[in-house]
Amino acid sequence: MVRNLFAGMWLRFSLSRFGRFLRLDHLPANIGAAEQITRFLLHNSQFRAGKRRIMPGALLPLQNDETGRWETSIYRIDGLAAARIWTLGYTYLENVAENRHIKARASGLVSIVTGQGLQFDVNGRPYPRHADIIGWPNGDKHARMMAAARIANELTLQIDPRGA
Repeated sequence: MVRNLFAGMWLRFSLSRFGRFLRLDHLPANIGAAEQITRFLLHNSQFRAGKRRIMPGALLPLQNDETGRWETSIYRIDGLAAARIWTLGYTYLENVAENRHIKARASGLVSIVTGQGLQFDVNGRPYPRHADIIGWPNGDKHARMMAAARIANELTLQIDPRGA
């Protein structure tokens, strides 16, 4: 527990304004094809633990009300050890008060996503390692589902080490 507490404190510091000034968590603005990404999964319906399979619904985009585009939130994980990746999710995505608990995560290379004709918006919100998968077909739900299925088939499943 002490190690996780320290890892969480270090992550929050490195992602703070002062930590970014010191370039403790610097990433290039553009995502490279060989860069690792992950998507945290909050629902058991998004994966099959026994089969080590990610379901396509875990990657389906939501329509952004402000921009009108379809987006899937992901996290850039290059240079992070597994414990820091989980701490990133616990710190910035999980919200116990809202009953939002991380169950697992789906990870893989950027090239899996770009191979489907999709792009990334590296926006750094709510923190510097955040990006959105964009370029999803606008009016064709079937095409979005097929792209999500092809991506899901190439990603690797990691179950939350806390056993949640």
